[in-house]
Amino acid sequence: MIFHYISTIIHFAIRTKDANKIIFFIENLTHFRFIKNIFEYFVNEGYVIDVICFELPFGTDKYKYENINIIILKNDIEKIKLLKNIEGKIFITTTPSIGTAIFPKSKIIPKSDRPKYLYFFHSLVSPNEMYVKNSFKNFDFIFSPSLIISEQLKTLVGLKTKVFTTGYLMFNNIKLGKYSDTYDNKVLIAPTWGEGGVNQIINNISKIMDFVKNISLDIVFRPHPMTKIERYKFSKEIYVDRNKDLDDLHRYKYLITDYSGIALEFFYLTKRPVLFLEVPKKIKRSLSKKEQGFNLIENEMRNVIGNKININDLVNLKEFPSVNTDYGIKFMQNSNFSANSLDKTIQVFKDEGLI
Repeated sequence: MIFHYISTIIHFAIRTKDANKIIFFIENLTHFRFIKNIFEYFVNEGYVIDVICFELPFGTDKYKYENINIIILKNDIEKIKLLKNIEGKIFITTTPSIGTAIFPKSKIIPKSDRPKYLYFFHSLVSPNEMYVKNSFKNFDFIFSPSLIISEQLKTLVGLKTKVFTTGYLMFNNIKLGKYSDTYDNKVLIAPTWGEGGVNQIINNISKIMDFVKNISLDIVFRPHPMTKIERYKFSKEIYVDRNKDLDDLHRYKYLITDYSGIALEFFYLTKRPVLFLEVPKKIKRSLSKKEQGFNLIENEMRNVIGNKININDLVNLKEFPSVNTDYGIKFMQNSNFSANSLDKTIQVFKDEGLI
């Protein structure tokens, strides 16, 4: 992949009126990898692009195109004011809950100048318990990574929302298990956010560290980007990875987590097992009656691509548990609809007149 140097003006106002403009809302670097492929498609095709963010989201990726306009927001107040006054062809984001008070849609007149709102998933977990109410209701188009998620979305979207199953953009052209034979002798501990689970894991980090030492591996702790890691103290023996990018996930030999979707990404890339700690699950809302019959992906994965264990039982564990790889592969194939997700996404854009 050839990357280019950014050469653009950073300011706080939407540039000239352009009805065909593509708008990306990318909060920061942690979100960019999920839509990087579609972003680079529009860059390479020469579209006029606005990138709205709180900090430059590209990391080490560099772009040199005069058609990229970057708007760095100072705070939520500025974000709300700006979002209410944007115009363009389409608005692409991995941030849910568009159309709410803190993440509003455009209010400009005429309505025909307002963009269509498109959502791409930043995780392979189910869209139910781990998302707040109305996370998906107000999007015009949702691009789902799997048939499972598309089915689970049916009760969560608006009457006019169109859901297309296209695959996980981050895995575009990446073969399942591509990095299965290459790794460093390190274990990554990466819980999802939510004080209950994180507190329990960090308060018992010495038990986890002892287990990792006993299997002769080094330990790295990676907090979720939403976790206020400054609240916690760690032993000097534990390296805390605060990097907002996650381009080295496949380099770890094993992963220890809770209910985080990072487990699905790790197994897809490596086909290596995950150890799931028995801690409280982060639940943002109760399931409706229609949802209660769903097999939630983040629950089911804990029995398929890894093993569950109570932290206190780690002392009895002599090696990292194995899994039935064939069963795990089938599970992951059902979790990612297509390895050609970008092509399928672009075809939808064309069929729906979005480009």
